Amino acid sequence: MNRTIDKLELGMFAFLGAITITSVLAALGTGLHYLALIPLAVMIVYTGVINFRILYYLLLFAIPLSMEYSFSDSLGTDLPDEPMMVGLMGCTILYLLTNYKALPTGYFANFLMVVLFIHYSWIFAAALNSVSFVVSFKQFLAKTWYITTFGVLTAVIIRSKNDLKTAFWCIYIPLTLLILQVMVRHALFHFSFEDINKAMYPFFRNHVNYAAIISVFFPFLLLARTWYARGSFKLRLLNFSVLLYIVAIYFSYTRTCYMALLLVYPFYLVVKHKWMKQTLLVLILGVTLFLVHLFQQNNFLKYAPNFEETIYHDDFGSHLSSTFEGKDVSSMERVYRWVAATRMFKEHPWMGFGPGNFYPNYQHYTLSDFETYVSDNPERSTAHDYFLLLLVEQGTIGLAIFLFLTFAIFVYGERLYHKMVSAEDKRIVLTLLMVIAMVYANLLLSDMMETDKVGPFYFISIALLVAWDIKNRKSISLQAQSQ
Repeated sequence: MNRTIDKLELGMFAFLGAITITSVLAALGTGLHYLALIPLAVMIVYTGVINFRILYYLLLFAIPLSMEYSFSDSLGTDLPDEPMMVGLMGCTILYLLTNYKALPTGYFANFLMVVLFIHYSWIFAAALNSVSFVVSFKQFLAKTWYITTFGVLTAVIIRSKNDLKTAFWCIYIPLTLLILQVMVRHALFHFSFEDINKAMYPFFRNHVNYAAIISVFFPFLLLARTWYARGSFKLRLLNFSVLLYIVAIYFSYTRTCYMALLLVYPFYLVVKHKWMKQTLLVLILGVTLFLVHLFQQNNFLKYAPNFEETIYHDDFGSHLSSTFEGKDVSSMERVYRWVAATRMFKEHPWMGFGPGNFYPNYQHYTLSDFETYVSDNPERSTAHDYFLLLLVEQGTIGLAIFLFLTFAIFVYGERLYHKMVSAEDKRIVLTLLMVIAMVYANLLLSDMMETDKVGPFYFISIALLVAWDIKNRKSISLQAQSQ
């Protein structure tokens, strides 16, 4: 059947064609190749206006595929997902102004969301008090579109198991294809530890970012296996993928992610037997005692490395053994940053230096006793521990708020798990808690909460915990009324 093209469609086609030709010519003429992406940006904006649900799922698809791009030494982004987050943040705000009931009833009044908002508000307060307001305000804006897009819009779009399935496949497909690509490329280097980062480029900065997103997504993979019938193609694919992801994490040579995987079953036991409060208190007590020991009479100075012996090892076995001996350069470089962080904290103990201000200032607070071959920090990385990073950038109050948020998430999540009526909802809540636990395991030796490979999963999981709690309460209320 023939259909006549109306004037609006013809006009849109001509408009897009003109933009495409203009942007490609501009990219070729100026050498700024990213200008060629303008037509794609226009199409994404148009899709967001017409149906931002599609754009949200496209964003999830883009997370594994996104790449870092620097416009200058002080301005960088992740393409294409960060501009999509900004656009979706605008869509979310405009949509909720006229469709507030699109969110689950009482969403913003939920305890977890209130604590998250307090954490967010303190970031703004710390930015106002920052040693460099411009740097801190950029960090605050980034946190704004992360929380709005993943912590709010997620609750609007993912309302059922079918929605969660769609979100799962949107991330699983590109991530799994990337893992296969990295594995093939790494095999060409004979799975060498020395060459691991070459196999990651350009989608991951290094093997830590690569392993982090795999470990954080892994609990969703385990959950997805419960959705499909025995013998089905999808179940066989997912069973194979479990093995693939474990092998990929092994060959990522990332110690933190090994630890994260080993925590899956013990974490399940903690939730199942309601041991969460005791476990968290033991962890807090253990860390406190360890820190007291380190800084009592400057005991930490006993662990200063030998500069000549602290080197980069091209063999993973040597890398592991040297870690325990204090001779691995990446491990001791962390200590170098941690010592600087504790000295920075003493100067601004309550409100910190301001979000984003660790890197520009930490070199003035380092001790040469802990210096390593990579202390010039060409990657411009930060404290390699998110809790210390918060202590430096947001002060004691900022860290205390985040620790309270952490305690609240896990205690709330454990209670929610035991309140769930259906076994399926229990599995979903347990999975969300495991994802968050994986994030925290990675944060112990990294600071990737602000990156697009880890941060989204944290806020998505919080949003879904709240949404599933509200849904469960509504279901119980309806059952009570029917009786």
